[in-house]
Amino acid sequence: MNLTPLSVPIDLAGRVVLITGGAGDIGSAAAVQAARCGATVIVADNGTTVDGVGQDSAVAGDVAKRLAAEAGERGSVEGRFCDVTDADQVEALIDELFGTHGNVDAVIAAAGTLRTSPVWDTTIDDWRNVLESHATHTYLVAAAACRRWRANCARRDGSPSALVTFTAATGLVGRPDLGVTHAAAKGAVAAMTLELAHEMYPYGVTVNAVNAANVRGRMARHVGASTTESHDAGDASSPRHAATLSTYLASADAGWVTGQVFRVMGGLIGRYRPWDLAESIEHPDFWTLEETRFGLRRLFGVYPEYKALQGPHREF
Repeated sequence: MNLTPLSVPIDLAGRVVLITGGAGDIGSAAAVQAARCGATVIVADNGTTVDGVGQDSAVAGDVAKRLAAEAGERGSVEGRFCDVTDADQVEALIDELFGTHGNVDAVIAAAGTLRTSPVWDTTIDDWRNVLESHATHTYLVAAAACRRWRANCARRDGSPSALVTFTAATGLVGRPDLGVTHAAAKGAVAAMTLELAHEMYPYGVTVNAVNAANVRGRMARHVGASTTESHDAGDASSPRHAATLSTYLASADAGWVTGQVFRVMGGLIGRYRPWDLAESIEHPDFWTLEETRFGLRRLFGVYPEYKALQGPHREF
């Protein structure tokens, strides 16, 4: 493992970074940070509403102009209209960017919609809209980029490429207010991230996921979430927190980090152990229903009747 000395500044000069959902709050903040570090940034967006209704082809270009002015002159920001749930549009965009630049060094997959109905009120349209905007979109951009990264691995000569995905607490530990569609979509993204990290490791591609919690912006307003509004260094809800980690993971400096799921909430950065086995019990033969009942009580530590009668539990 070759780690860059801590005295060397993080630099994205010469790196091409594609950000899907780049007109959104986190995507926009990541675009500015990456451009300030010297990257050529492409923000792709279809200009839809937070709940995935309609499209506006002017949004990506308009936002890119604003972000370019905010970022300064070191890097650059340009916009592309793209419906990232459409396989043909995604393939065309990725093909154009690899053809123009020779490589896309990092993809930050930050697009997604939100519909928060409880399961009894969720329609099949809600399900498809949210799953496609998060999970299908992540699959499409990952597949298109990974095919090309695999093909150009030798030409990159050790320079790491990166895929950064976005998951959420709904898909990792569950929460009661964002809906089954969001939970299923974000769980799928986390699972894809872990699988892709294994598949792409031999080709010099890192794959990591970010769970950005309590971020101020369109989604927070959509669900009435309480966020900070201070806009200063202590602003725990600023999208800059997630953008900073995403930008670092998109840099060559982070080529040693892969297969990780991170939590970002304000100044906190945490690392999940997805689906880590907590404890287990084992039976040397087929379980009977009665033994299964007792075994599960043992597993959860709730077998007072047996303890009262027999003392310490027996092993199977």
